[in-house]
Amino acid sequence: MLKKLTLEIEPIADKFSVGNFDSPALTLEEKWGVPKMPKRRKTDYKMPEKHYWHVYSLQTLNSEKFVKVVNKILRKEYILIK
Repeated sequence: MLKKLTLEIEPIADKFSVGNFDSPALTLEEKWGVPKMPKRRKTDYKMPEKHYWHVYSLQTLNSEKFVKVVNKILRKEYILIK
C-alpha cells in the first residue's frame, strides 16, 4: 500500500508590516533655512600646481614627467628640496 503524500503550501506571513511611515524630521539646517553642504567635490576642480619637488619624489615619476620637471627646475620655475 502506497500512501499519497499531499503537501499544502501555506503562504508565509510577511514579517514586516506594510503601512505609512512618517517623513523624517527636519534637521536644524532645514529648520533655519541654512543650505546643506554639497555631498561631493566638484568634478571640475583642478589640483594646484606643485612648485616644490623633493629628490625622492622625482624617482617615482615616469620618464616624460621627470624630464619636464627637471627642465623647469633648471629654469628655476620649480624649486628642488634636498
